[in-house]
Amino acid sequence: MYETRDSMLYREKALRHEPAEAAVIAEYFQQLGVKIGNNVFTGLDRVSPADIHKPDRLHNIYLGLLQHMMEWVEGFLKKHKRHQAFDDAWKEIPPYPGFSVPKKAYREIRQWQGNQMRNLGHCIAAGLASALQNPDSSQYQDFKSALKCVSVQVDFTLMAQYRSHTPDTLSYMESYLQTFHRTKVIFLEFRTLKETLTQANR
Repeated sequence: MYETRDSMLYREKALRHEPAEAAVIAEYFQQLGVKIGNNVFTGLDRVSPADIHKPDRLHNIYLGLLQHMMEWVEGFLKKHKRHQAFDDAWKEIPPYPGFSVPKKAYREIRQWQGNQMRNLGHCIAAGLASALQNPDSSQYQDFKSALKCVSVQVDFTLMAQYRSHTPDTLSYMESYLQTFHRTKVIFLEFRTLKETLTQANR
């Protein structure tokens, strides 16, 4: 776990040093993994990089990416007649810390709230894996691709919750996104854009 960096404190430390000591302070911050220099926000009045808008996980990921992807998953489950199996798996998930047990079957929930989407993010990969058990030979590859696509989005979502990142974690997230875009073709026919439907039909 990495501590949250205090940008204002770093700025005060840098400003206290005389120009003659610039090399020393730059070396000190380099050891902390902080680059000292100007960026696009330098010199702007009333702008603090620490106070700039930060991405909102709830709306961008859970109520954005995840909810959008679930529309594709629902179409996929319907096509393969696995809706009921997914509902059964959804209702059988046991309680554990940080997770609220669903009170309704998946298809009975009409209006998804933020906490319900977070719950879904915790268990979607396991629920889908349970619903897609025992495929026949014509379904095997499709089920495998669908599970891979959903799993890497869950991995991306979990890693996006880190309070700070390293080059390694950013590399992992980039890899997850690339895999997601490579495997999402399995859901092509369930995406609602006219251009995408035309491509799926071709």
